[in-house]
Amino acid sequence: MSSSIPPDAVGRRILCNGEYGTVLYVGNVPPTTGIWLGVEWDNHQRGKHNGTHEGIQYFECRHPTGGSFIRPNRANFGIDFLSAVRERYGLNDGEQGTENETESLLVIGRKTVERVGFDSIKEKQKQLNKLNDVSVDECTVSLAGPEEEIRKTCPNSDIFSQYTYSDIRRINLSKNLLSSWMEVIAIACQAENLEIANLSQNKMKFPATSPPASGAFCKLRVLALNQTGVTWAEVLLCATGWLALEELYLASNEISVLQRPTDVLQSLKWLDLSEKIPG
Repeated sequence: MSSSIPPDAVGRRILCNGEYGTVLYVGNVPPTTGIWLGVEWDNHQRGKHNGTHEGIQYFECRHPTGGSFIRPNRANFGIDFLSAVRERYGLNDGEQGTENETESLLVIGRKTVERVGFDSIKEKQKQLNKLNDVSVDECTVSLAGPEEEIRKTCPNSDIFSQYTYSDIRRINLSKNLLSSWMEVIAIACQAENLEIANLSQNKMKFPATSPPASGAFCKLRVLALNQTGVTWAEVLLCATGWLALEELYLASNEISVLQRPTDVLQSLKWLDLSEKIPG
């Protein structure tokens, strides 16, 4: 892990010794020397305090033992989407992917949605530009990466035009280090054919206003946002871009108040607001 600190470190998600957390402070913590990261852990038992050290409040935690200070070189701030894809499918340094013989079911709520090849990459999908189903769950994805790089690397050119687009249909990005919904948009707008997206267990910051119009999510039918911390108000703001959405999974987000959708979610057929995700 690099000891360098991203300029936008505050608010970023990190992984440290198998524990997930959010950076809420970067700076000195006297009387010690050097820079520290103040982290609020998802698992409050991992922490030691509420962001206070020797009577000084450096950051605030929701739980009295949810926070701690760590050195920057212990924090994994994650990698970009394409780096994770290359690592997961063994496509680094020009190598072709290796096929995992097992197959899996896409379970993103109370039921199995559809059988997909997230863990079984067929022969025709061994190159990045032929991937339709991409599974990079638990791969520390935190960023979309360089602008337009996904579309350039995973292209499927339309023979009837000169337009190049990505043919990614399904993405599993669950349990990563995505900290902002805008990073999700940056990925999705380069996957115009995206139909199913699992973004569960990413503690993200969602926009306070409706995101700007883009080509993202125009064909999205199934979306899982379980355990993301999203509120119903934030869902309604983001839903302006989910015109084709049929199934929405929002389990374990502690959503207790619902406002009737107006001009959004009009195609929705299934909504999961349960408080526990089945094993």
